Amino acid sequence: MAVALGATALAAWAAPGASRTFWTDALWHTDRVGSLAYVSNQSWQGVLARLAEPYEPDRAVWALGVVVLLTVWAVRVRRAHAAGDHAASLALTGVLACLVSPVTWVHHLVWLTPALAVLAGAALRTPGGAGLRGPAVWAVAVPVLLSSSLVWLWSGDASGADGFLGGNLYVWISLGLLCALPLRPSGRPVSGARDAAGAGPPSARPRLPAR
Repeated sequence: MAVALGATALAAWAAPGASRTFWTDALWHTDRVGSLAYVSNQSWQGVLARLAEPYEPDRAVWALGVVVLLTVWAVRVRRAHAAGDHAASLALTGVLACLVSPVTWVHHLVWLTPALAVLAGAALRTPGGAGLRGPAVWAVAVPVLLSSSLVWLWSGDASGADGFLGGNLYVWISLGLLCALPLRPSGRPVSGARDAAGAGPPSARPRLPAR
């Protein structure tokens, strides 16, 4: 946030006229960047736009979905923070940004890269994790799918069940990463376990019978 604000202030100082035009006018004309329904828009809003085409997507439905995504993100980041897994916290935040942004062109999905690094780390930490559901499989499959350009098969027509599934493939991958990205175990004792192990105050430790 500090970098974004600093860059914005620097741009306003260097080009005040252009900055004023962008923030007061151009920013609000979303049609200048292309159609929200274009298959390259792999965000939650893009899914809704393709479903509603040729009409505008329902903003209330979009906002409700954003609230749900924020809730899932908050729960998972809290768990990652409790485990001391700061890499996963960063990765989950990048995934969330791709999902809730009104426009997420495919090159914006570079923010999924930290999640791919977390997947790779989980695969390296998990012995024998190469089964169909193992992290090693997903650490390979997810980057391959993201690099496959499969969504472009529906660039002309994203209607129908196949268009819904295939034309939004990168959105489904982002959702999967948000909900199921592996978190590193904290290794910390659960609250109360320290006392049960005899590490609490003397009065809380069990007494052994005298021989």
